Amino acid sequence: SNQRRKLRFQADHDALTQLPNRNYLLSTFELWMREKPTFSLLFIDLDSFKGINDNFGHSIGDGLLIELAKRLNASIDDNELLVRHGGDEFVLLTAGLPQEANEERVAKLIYKSCENIQALGMTFSPSCSIGIARFPEHGTQLDELLRASDIAMYEAKKQRNSVNIFRPNLEEQYLFRVRIEQMLRSAVDNDEIFLTYQPQVDALGHLCGVEALVRWQQPELGLVPPDQFIGVAEQSGRMNKLGEYIIDQSLSQIRSLYQRHKRAFRLSINISIRQFAEEKFATNLLEKIQHSGIPRHLICLEITENLLVDDLDHMRSILQKLHHAGIRIALDDFGTGYSSLGMVKNIISIGKLYNMDILAEGVETQEQMQVLKNCGCDLFQGYLFSHPVTIAGLETYIRGNSPA
Repeated sequence: SNQRRKLRFQADHDALTQLPNRNYLLSTFELWMREKPTFSLLFIDLDSFKGINDNFGHSIGDGLLIELAKRLNASIDDNELLVRHGGDEFVLLTAGLPQEANEERVAKLIYKSCENIQALGMTFSPSCSIGIARFPEHGTQLDELLRASDIAMYEAKKQRNSVNIFRPNLEEQYLFRVRIEQMLRSAVDNDEIFLTYQPQVDALGHLCGVEALVRWQQPELGLVPPDQFIGVAEQSGRMNKLGEYIIDQSLSQIRSLYQRHKRAFRLSINISIRQFAEEKFATNLLEKIQHSGIPRHLICLEITENLLVDDLDHMRSILQKLHHAGIRIALDDFGTGYSSLGMVKNIISIGKLYNMDILAEGVETQEQMQVLKNCGCDLFQGYLFSHPVTIAGLETYIRGNSPA
């Protein structure tokens, strides 16, 4: 009967997007396994969806998912299956051959679908990360393939807007990440997290500022480098606690140094995109700075540049608020990987055009220093002047570099 068909549809489909749901995926999977010698499972996850929901509200988030689902559905073939797996995750089964070329074709269509989506009169281009697992190569059960594609998707997330195919060694990295995530839970409370500071000097070698760099001394694992735990902290929702701790510690340590040495210099703090997504981030930060007594113009927030492009819209109001309050904002890792001198000169001249200070990180030799100076660079940071040092080491550095 009609009623039964309706109920059947409701059980097998997602109410919001009308796409087949997990239930349907489970029942159809057996069929795919029987009928197809090989196929690919693509796990699709939107990168900045939480930010969109938090900043614009759920009706806009929902509108975006509905529109995206429509577009994705329109771009796939009859013999492909698109499923809303939950939240902002979709799963796509596809069996075209040759496998690799087919996967590339489908991924292109997915990215195309993510461009300029209208939701309640606003336009979004959310980036997404895609993990791919292949039947039977990476698993013969649905949960095995979902797990493998999920692991590959996490790897893809490191670049954002990229595709990654599962490889067995990702499993080890995944297990390592799970371990790191568990250990991170107690890291702040157990005083395992500490800060180091790397001096930043001007062209004459005078200290102008320091960058606060987080370090984790884990009893079992030893010193865990930030690139192994910051990403995990972001993905597991621990970044805000960690970020607060970094802000509190650096403000109080640097303030006491100012007081003892009667001299002020700039403090740069790295801020994760996840912290920006927090509703009261700017208000809380300004309160903390006020409380510390450090002048606001001496605080610089470093934001990793590759994350900014997408999120600029949600962040614009927060950035403006901080900017108006006199906080400096720096784009970190800008132009990383460009070794050509022409490129460096270009970046510096753009910076000058906007009245920005240009800080070169990673300066290791006198020759590099000279070239950067000649190009018009203002500030320098790197092993040539000092490694990152603890607060006590920084005190020693300041004594050695005090203008007599």
